[in-house]
Parts: sequence; structure tokens; C-alpha cells
Amino acid sequence: MMTVCDAPISAFEKEGDGRVTQADRKRELKAAHRSNQILDAAKTVFVDADFGAVNVEDIASASGLSRATIYQYFNSKQEIYTALLLRDLDGMVSGLKKSLIETDSVKNNLFRMATSYMNFFSEHQEYFRTLSFFYLPGRKEVLAPEAAEQVRIKLDEGIATIERAIALGIERHEARPVDARAATLSLWGQWMGCAYLAATGRISLYERTTEQVYANSIDIFLDGLLIG
Repeated sequence: MMTVCDAPISAFEKEGDGRVTQADRKRELKAAHRSNQILDAAKTVFVDADFGAVNVEDIASASGLSRATIYQYFNSKQEIYTALLLRDLDGMVSGLKKSLIETDSVKNNLFRMATSYMNFFSEHQEYFRTLSFFYLPGRKEVLAPEAAEQVRIKLDEGIATIERAIALGIERHEARPVDARAATLSLWGQWMGCAYLAATGRISLYERTTEQVYANSIDIFLDGLLIG
């Protein structure tokens, strides 16, 4: 088997030319894997205990890593929690972005986005039960201002994607000439309410499934938005 030392020089970018080498990429992949390992472990700890009761030693124990190793990747418990929020939030926003096909109709785009949003919170119900994108677990403390701003920026990416779908519908005369931002925030609020009902088990009280509630919300919204 060829080792790094045996590999021909052409297999790597030349050192010092400013490009990333194969060795650099391996280190980055290893670091990303280790970081995700820490965040996965941290999530189980934060779900089971209030933020104030958790320490880095708990996260190290859950991850099977040493405390010193944890500190190679994160400076504090707060930084770990913020990184966890941003990682999961990035997954939600990425799903919304992938759902937007600019050549497709506003109806199809919004149905795909609703499904993506529903699937995310079906898989991550902890964000309505224990964790929060703006508050520490237990809702006893708010996030640090810089962390809250990072979360806000990422959330705005998702909201802007929905707004883009509605704006395209308006431009193509598929949708009424409404305020696209206002319509987006209205829809976003509906989806948050649906996710909350699902996460708390309240949807079953109304003899509906999660899928039915999301489908009904988008149908009713589109009835008011679409032309004809």
C-alpha cells in the first residue's frame, strides 16, 4: 500500500504555493469528524440536563475523549453549545435552500420547503422540548449576544430562501402582488406553530397527523396567495 511518503510529488500540491495539500485535507477531515463527535456527545448531555448543570467534563465523558482534547476544539461550554445550534440550524437552512428550484412554480417550491421544515423538526424535536436556537436549555438564560447574532444570521438565510420563492411567484404573476416579506413571516410563523404542536404531541388531540397539519397550512396559505 502506498503511504504518504511513497506517493509521487504529483499527488500533492507543491508546498508553499498557497494551495491546500492532501495532507491538509486529511487533517481537516479528521478535525471535522472529531468536532462532530464532540457535538453529538454534547447534544445528549444538554438534552438530559440544564445548561448550568453541565460542565466540559460531562461532555468529555460522553464523547469518550479527554477534557484536554475537548479544549483543542472548543474554548468553553458556551462555545460548544453555540456550535451545536449552528450545525443543526445549518442542516435546516440547507434543506430549505435545496428545496428552492427557481424554474419551478411557487406552489411546488413552498410544498417542498414545508416538507423539508417538517422533516427537520420531526427529527429534531428537542428544539421545541429542551434546546432552543435563542435560549439555553431550560429557557433560564439567553444566549450570549454574539452567539444569538450568529443564529439570527443563519435563520435569516432560511427565511430569505422562502421569501425568494414567493417573490418569484409574484414576478411570474403566479401569486398576488403582496408584500413578500410579510407573507414569508406569516408562513414561517405557521410552520413554527405546526412544529410546536408536533413536538409536544398536541396534534393528536385534534385527530390530525403532522403531515396533514403542514399540508393544510400550506394549502390555506396558497389559497390566499395564488392567482386563479
